[in-house]
Amino acid sequence: MEVSFRTTQLQQSYEDSSKAVRKWGQDVARKYVTRINQFYAVKDFQAAYSIRAMRLHPLKGSKRGDLAVNLTGKWRLIVAKGDSDQHIIIKGVSNHYDD
Repeated sequence: MEVSFRTTQLQQSYEDSSKAVRKWGQDVARKYVTRINQFYAVKDFQAAYSIRAMRLHPLKGSKRGDLAVNLTGKWRLIVAKGDSDQHIIIKGVSNHYDD
């Protein structure tokens, strides 16, 4: 799957995990990199839905149209479908209860 990032900061956090650790802590940073690697490894959204540990699910309310992936505890990765089923956009990391 093709992965793109909404901001350069999100991309840099993936490419240099020490930046992610400073921003979100060790556990969230590790899962952030793992989840993005999982997206790179699958061929399309259907395959991503089959990875149960990701818990890929649509969001409601003001974030309708976006999808969320479980990171750790209350932390989630916010993503959106790109131009095709083989493209995903990483939109951000969110603390579910502090949005």
